[in-house]
Amino acid sequence: MPDIRQTNRTAFFGVVNPEAPDFLTLAGDTRGLDGLDDDLVQEIEDNLVVRSYAEFEEKFAPVVYSFFDANSQKPIYTLERPSPEVVPPSYLTEIPLGIKNPTTGMMYTMLDAKSAGGIKNIDFKYSNILEQISPKKMVKNVQQIRKELQHNYVKYEALPAGDPLKDELGEKLNKLFAETRDYYNNVPTMLSVAIQDCETRLLLGGVGDSGKSAKISVGLLNFADDGTLKVLEAPKPDETALALVDSETSKSLAKLLESDYEESAGGEASSYVKALILRAFSPLQTTTPKEIDFVKEVENHNDYLDMYTTAQAAFIKCAKPAIEVLLGAYTFFGQYKVSAARVGMRPELVVMNCDPEQLTMSVNIVRLDTYLNSVNSKTDADKAIWFGILINLGLTAATDEKGVKQVFKTEKKTKKSDICTMETMTLLVNMLAQHQVKLFFCFETGEDATFDKVSREGVGSFQDRCEQLVNKDFSAYAVPCLPNITVIPKNKSGVITGRLLKTDGDTVEHSQAEEDIRRFWISGVYVPAAFVAAGITAAWQCPEFLRQRYRKNVDPALPGVRYDIEKENHSLIVTTTLAKEISGFPQKIKDDINHQNFGFIFGSENLKTPQGKVVNHLTVYKARSLASDGHTFEPIYQTQVAAYFERMLRILTGDNKMDNIKFFFSTDPASQLSKWKKREEFINAILQVGDKVDHQMDAIGNNCDVQFVFNGVSKIMRVKLNRATAEVT
Repeated sequence: MPDIRQTNRTAFFGVVNPEAPDFLTLAGDTRGLDGLDDDLVQEIEDNLVVRSYAEFEEKFAPVVYSFFDANSQKPIYTLERPSPEVVPPSYLTEIPLGIKNPTTGMMYTMLDAKSAGGIKNIDFKYSNILEQISPKKMVKNVQQIRKELQHNYVKYEALPAGDPLKDELGEKLNKLFAETRDYYNNVPTMLSVAIQDCETRLLLGGVGDSGKSAKISVGLLNFADDGTLKVLEAPKPDETALALVDSETSKSLAKLLESDYEESAGGEASSYVKALILRAFSPLQTTTPKEIDFVKEVENHNDYLDMYTTAQAAFIKCAKPAIEVLLGAYTFFGQYKVSAARVGMRPELVVMNCDPEQLTMSVNIVRLDTYLNSVNSKTDADKAIWFGILINLGLTAATDEKGVKQVFKTEKKTKKSDICTMETMTLLVNMLAQHQVKLFFCFETGEDATFDKVSREGVGSFQDRCEQLVNKDFSAYAVPCLPNITVIPKNKSGVITGRLLKTDGDTVEHSQAEEDIRRFWISGVYVPAAFVAAGITAAWQCPEFLRQRYRKNVDPALPGVRYDIEKENHSLIVTTTLAKEISGFPQKIKDDINHQNFGFIFGSENLKTPQGKVVNHLTVYKARSLASDGHTFEPIYQTQVAAYFERMLRILTGDNKMDNIKFFFSTDPASQLSKWKKREEFINAILQVGDKVDHQMDAIGNNCDVQFVFNGVSKIMRVKLNRATAEVT
């Protein structure tokens, strides 16, 4: 495929990190320009294009900003950096989101665990993974860092100065120290450490038959002179008879952690937090036991647990919109599974990182027009955009929302701030269609756009919502995607953080009272369907991706622009990487979907391949745009074949020169059309068996009409001769 090396570059139209570079800022004022110069296009490339999820996080991973409100005595979280006049920088904590964050990392684990097992929602044990954000499990991450710190620091200290390996270990230790700062600057994490620290000391004696833990006196087992066994009580803090000596390495590491914390905390350093950090992250130091005030420690533990529960609930509520975008990017890249040794046309994501509503304002959308004219209308198609992603289209118009009298107390629903309006959607897809960019869009996340919802009520409400996008010039470039993918269902999103402790002054136990259980609800987490639809479509553009699934009849030189996922058993061979969610749609729902073939719809059916292999992952049930002949909607491959034709014409004919176009369509064995017709038996053939292509030159009107016939359905593309762009009608 020497002429067009990629047909799957995708743009995401949304904000990921407000502090990161964005398209509008980089493009600048383009009024009066037909295109951007190469240097500016390259600057956009360097800042906004990512080729893997790891690079996506590196460039765009959002940050949650945290500070405490002295009036409410609670932590406040926000995705936007507060003004320094409101929150002084020294009081502001940045919490990076992503796969390494202990709280958000749980959701990646949830997604991967479901996918690996192919387990439906009803059978999946969500509580087992949700437990990862309980204090007990959170501390395990800290313990792992402690082990790595100790292991690498001992090796570091043993090496002489100047040893190259010492520099490598120094880099590892610097990264580990950075991770410790992320932990002790993260309120929920440090509270989890404090909670477990209290429980370890208070419940050290174990829970006996009474269910209580009493005070203990630590000692050493020894032999008396007459040979009998006895336990010698450990010395009090001012005694040294039984005290052990810490290694110099342990002491040195502890001092480094101590000074690092003091420098990070500045004037706000706390002796308690410092001691807690040393207990958590440095090798266990030898100390002699002190008398524990059970009453005070229990009071502290319960305060920590209450604040931890409140902080985690507030943190996830704030971060959830950003988390769903991160998970979306994760699944976008995750659809492209090929052998590492034979990677082919790897999907790329152009992260616009700006609000779609702001982007589609009249003063700004010209910048997008100019950029697309620069990358999509040149004979060098390496940077051309083929697909777009837009998420969170509102399910209802603002006028449809009605208040309901609250007879019973319910949690107040907060209006989502990231909902995309139909007006914004229309402006965006209209612009993209002019540059032959297909927009995969999906509806706002929540219970109303899930597999369960579609299984109960079908797709009628979604089709009604898209009605004003049908029968427009841009309809073939608008692809509604559903259902959204459920990571954590709302009704299974409860997280138990722990139980309060109680004491009589001499013994401690966990309270068994129901009201003393601390819990919160995440209220559902979802992956926007447009990321998955664009991801799987981008993946099957790669001939190597197809070859590794079909083994034969795949042309290694052709992209998958004509690949029809709905044909024969293709959807059973090229599946998503995501686990099935339900046991299938009712037959009536499937009949309704098949009647008009609406949307890019994922299936969760109980299916087997022709070879008898059970399909445990979501499949593509329909892959249609909003272009309609009044009876059925059009397969998405049709406009992509037309776009591919137009771009190949431009490249091979010297910007649509008439004589060269005639040769392109001639029966000469060397013509491009003849070459494609010879390969029609391949799964990824540009023209497949039964497809027809014809052209009609209009020298007077300076046009060339190219007529495609796919499965008996005609589509016409008009090429303006000697111009750099083609107009598809």
